[in-house]
Amino acid sequence: MTLLAVDHVGLSVGDAVQAAHYFRSAYGFHIEAETGPGAGPDGTRSFVLRHGDVRLVVTSSLNGNGPTADFVRRHGDGVRDVAFSSTDAVGDFERAVAAGAEAVREPAVHEDESGRVTVAVIGTDSDLVHSLVQRDNPDGSFLPGVHRPVPHQGSSNIGNGKGNATAHHLHTVDHLALCLRPDTLDHWVSFYERALGLRHTYDETIVVGGQTMNSKVVQNDSRHITFTMVEPRTDGPRGQLHDFLDNFGGPGVQHIAFGTDAIADAVRALAVRGVDFLSTPSAYYTALAERGIDVGMETETLRELSLLVDRDDWGHLIQIFTRSPYARRTLFFELIQRVEARTFGSGNIKALYEAVERERERTRTGADEPGTGTGTDTATPALAGTAQA
Repeated sequence: MTLLAVDHVGLSVGDAVQAAHYFRSAYGFHIEAETGPGAGPDGTRSFVLRHGDVRLVVTSSLNGNGPTADFVRRHGDGVRDVAFSSTDAVGDFERAVAAGAEAVREPAVHEDESGRVTVAVIGTDSDLVHSLVQRDNPDGSFLPGVHRPVPHQGSSNIGNGKGNATAHHLHTVDHLALCLRPDTLDHWVSFYERALGLRHTYDETIVVGGQTMNSKVVQNDSRHITFTMVEPRTDGPRGQLHDFLDNFGGPGVQHIAFGTDAIADAVRALAVRGVDFLSTPSAYYTALAERGIDVGMETETLRELSLLVDRDDWGHLIQIFTRSPYARRTLFFELIQRVEARTFGSGNIKALYEAVERERERTRTGADEPGTGTGTDTATPALAGTAQA
């Protein structure tokens, strides 16, 4: 396989205009390209949003028909397509289908004066699909003949006039987390190994709060494509992962992790723009010294921003998770700053579990919880998520 990195993440949503506004106003994305109303495939409206090297494509159906509308009816707003850049989209498509992937869309060539883009689409055992995208000119049009370019006005920086973060891009999609049904994790790992040539690089069994979760990671050789996958075990009480599976209506992308080089400044700026982050118990920071973790940031700054830290054999990382902004309280987002670390914050699972459990209790009782200084108390809380997955 010739897969290089995540080309873009495609979200099917009820209202693409509203979704584009959210990512522009809250995260500082700019619109790179768009389709006209109803001009996309199956009568859709779509916007391509760019921030650093991160591309999100938000698409809604205007006539209630087709795959986009079907996805939203089943799952609400969420990730339908994780697209990969490729140097041989036709060959990768043929190899994936031969290995058992569903052939959703045969390779097609889109071309204009700026270059040629070849796209093919494969399916998984859920409603998640993967586009294979070969760009002969990486600086050319996003998808000639489908999306029209939009002149870039203003900055995609997080601050964008609201908070001082002029250099703190969300520069990559660090990883995507999949929440799976019980007893399906090994099947999904095998699929990504066979169909897309990813490698199983990490696994862990997590026991916390009476719940047991199995987690595995698959990646390409460069680690520019990374899926963390987690399944709840059946021998324990229901918890956050069951909530996601119930509310989403099956397995799917639980969170998107954005890589950043300056997480403290980015969190402050995003909070000013209205992004709401999960809080962390104060005792977590008291225990940091006992864990022997030093990330070169004052403990009070970590506490103020509810930042989580961890280390592995290669280095350390700093991360934080948002509350879900969606009606079904499914998809949410992560910011992660890596200093050589290659894993995903497994040492933070207990702290994050406790934080999310408080959100679950807050939702059940309707009680309000004081903010942490990094977000608001009005956003919808996330009901799913672990630091590992």
